[in-house]
Order: sequence, then C-alpha cells, then structure tokens
Amino acid sequence: MAIAWLNGDLDAALALARAQQRPLFLYWGAAWCPPCNRVKAEIFARAEFAARAASVLCYHLDGDSPGAQALAARHQLRSYPTLVLFAPDGSEITRLPCELDGELFVAAFDVALAVHQAGASAAAALEAALSASRALRADEWSLLSHYSWDTDEGKLLGTRALAPTLTALAAASTNPDAATRLRLHAALASGSADADALLALLADARLARSNMDILNNSGLNLIKIAGRREELAAALGGVAAQWADDFWLGAPDRLMAARLQMRMARLLAPTQGLQDQVLARVRDALAESTDPYERHTLVNTAVSALNDAGLAAQAEQVLLDELPRSHSPYYFMLSLAASARRRNDIAGVLDWYGKAWDAARGPATRLQWGVTYLTSVLDLAPQDSVRIAQAAQGLLADIQAAGADARQQRNLSQLQKLAARQASLPAALAAAL
Repeated sequence: MAIAWLNGDLDAALALARAQQRPLFLYWGAAWCPPCNRVKAEIFARAEFAARAASVLCYHLDGDSPGAQALAARHQLRSYPTLVLFAPDGSEITRLPCELDGELFVAAFDVALAVHQAGASAAAALEAALSASRALRADEWSLLSHYSWDTDEGKLLGTRALAPTLTALAAASTNPDAATRLRLHAALASGSADADALLALLADARLARSNMDILNNSGLNLIKIAGRREELAAALGGVAAQWADDFWLGAPDRLMAARLQMRMARLLAPTQGLQDQVLARVRDALAESTDPYERHTLVNTAVSALNDAGLAAQAEQVLLDELPRSHSPYYFMLSLAASARRRNDIAGVLDWYGKAWDAARGPATRLQWGVTYLTSVLDLAPQDSVRIAQAAQGLLADIQAAGADARQQRNLSQLQKLAARQASLPAALAAAL
C-alpha cells in the first residue's frame, strides 16, 4: 500500500482536512537529507505505517518546492525532517521524532491519533501537566515523551526554557516509561545525568530498546555528563552490541548501533581489531543495501563510523564510490570537502564545495550550498578575488532564482551569515543582502 501524498498548496490541503474532518500529517524534508531518507526507507515504506496513513491526509512539503521556505517560516518548520500531525481545525496535535525506528514510530503515531480522538493534544497535555489543572492519562504522558523537542522551534514550548520544562514533566509523569524518556531528554537539555538511573535503564532490555533512538544518537553525550564512564560505557556497549546484531532492525539503525558499540569500546581502552570490525560492518551493510533511500542514510552513517574508528581514507573511498550511484551526490561532496579539510588540503576543500554547488538541485539547496562555497573561499582563499567574484555572481543568480523564498527560513539563515561579512563581498552581492 503506497502513501497518497498531497503537495502544492498547503492551505488547500488543510482546508481539505477540515472539510473531511481528518487529521493531516505533514512531512517537511529534502531529497539530500540523510534523516529524511531514513524516514522514507524505515517508516514511510512500512506497510503498517501506510495503513495508518490511509486514515489521515498526508502532505509532503519539499524544501526546494516553490514557496516552501515561506510556508516553513509560517508554520515554524526548520530542521529536515520535521513531522507534524495537524488536527482537522489546523491546530497541531504533535510533532513526531524522526529518529524512532519504524515499529516505535507506528506506536507513537497511534498514540497521537488516540489522544486527538480523546479531544487533547501535546499543547493541551503540556499545559495541564505544568499547571496541575488535571491528571493526564497514560497516553498523554506518552505523547509528551515522544514529542520532537528537537524540531519544536518554540511551537509548543513558547517562551518556556527546555531543560526545566522537561525536568518538571519527568518529575510529574505518572507513566513510568514516559518518565524515563522525559528524564533522558531533560538530562541532555540540562547537561546533567544520573548515572544510577542510566545503569538501571540499560539493565532493562525492553526499556533500553524503547529509547534506542536517544541512546544511539546521544548515548556518548549522556555518559560524558553522567560520570562513572567505564561502568556506563561497558553497559551501553553491551546493549549496542545486541542492537547491532538484531536483524529485526533496519540496516542504518544496526550500523548506528555498531558505531555506538565501537565508541563505547574506545572509551574503555584501545581495542585490538576494532578497525577491522568496523570495516567489516560497513562492507556488509553496503553490500546488502539496494534501496536508494536506505543506502543514502547508510553511507552517511558508514562514513561517520569509519572516521570515528580512525579510518579516514576508507571513509573517503566510500564517498567516492557512492557518487556515481547516489540520487543526491552533491550531499556527499560536502563530506568529501570536510575530509579534505581534516588533512589540510585547502585546494581539495574548495574544489569539492564548488563541485557540490555545481551539482546541487533545487533553489533552496543551491542557495544554501552556494553560501557554503563562498564562505569557504572567503575563509580559505581571501586573496583569490577572481574566484570570489565568480562565486558572488553565481550566488546572485541563485538568489534571484529563489525569488521571495531567498529571504525565508533556512535560506535567510544562510544569507545572514554572509550579511555579517559584507565588507569582504563584491558590491553587487553586498547590496543584494
């Protein structure tokens, strides 16, 4: 069952949701974004999610579509991907985290729909929890614990500070699983974690698995802020080893776990054969991957794992090998530029950033890549007036191609970086900023 995505006029999609009295699920992303590709392969391709999606309207807002950045600014969308579930009246039910694996995402989606059907939302649950005006149901606590705080953009929090809000929610929660997840979020936001609580979590296979997204992405940070490094690294490394061999998980999540396992091993002591293990994991994962969306995020994870293991040359070769087959090679060219920077190859940095810009597709992506290239030239070759002038001319063309969207949301953030350096820019570009 394929998902029937709406696109084009978001106001029309919201009006249709209102007319049909159906929630609307919005996916904001970009073709080159690794987490977006993981969402497509791990969540949207699942039959279970497609079945749920049939009960709502689904809308895809591509960051490179006409007017997309202005729409994103209006609805407070920034990070790719952002996943929003709207009520039929256009209010937000919740924002869902993209890092969940498919099984857990479907469960969180079910909870969000159930909370909506009961007449509530993340905003209503947050207000009730903080004011203690009423007791929250277990599903409302689950909704708050699975809210995408990373992509909130002030939509739910408003002027509230993140860390104290999460700490208060964790303390108030009457749903033990939700309280555990909220404590993890609060620890990362505040920069302070409880080592005993982390050890207890890691000793519970079910609870650790339900928070795999946080542990896979932020486990190293949690250990750094909790102390008792060796004890926690051993425990998390053991859990990660189990996930790395769990065939029920998608290939990118297994490789993420293998990377986490390697990082924990390096915290404990130099490990014989570690590099060979990482290489074998990467080779096996890439050899088995044929889905273009899965492969895009898999390559991104593989490169990070190889670099973490001290295998920079092998990471660069993976990127070079992938360019001919990737649907968004210009994204991996940015990684090749970063690789050249690590070995102080200035010419290589500028060459790859230039190639990435030349190959980039879509008005927003081209504008953002162009700023990256020009900024790098200003930093690394400020004496190259010819190259600076050529880059400025090309960027002016991309700004014009983006139209009004050039000064909205992600595009605006990039142009503001250049505006701060007007003295270094050719007059025509400086005036356009």
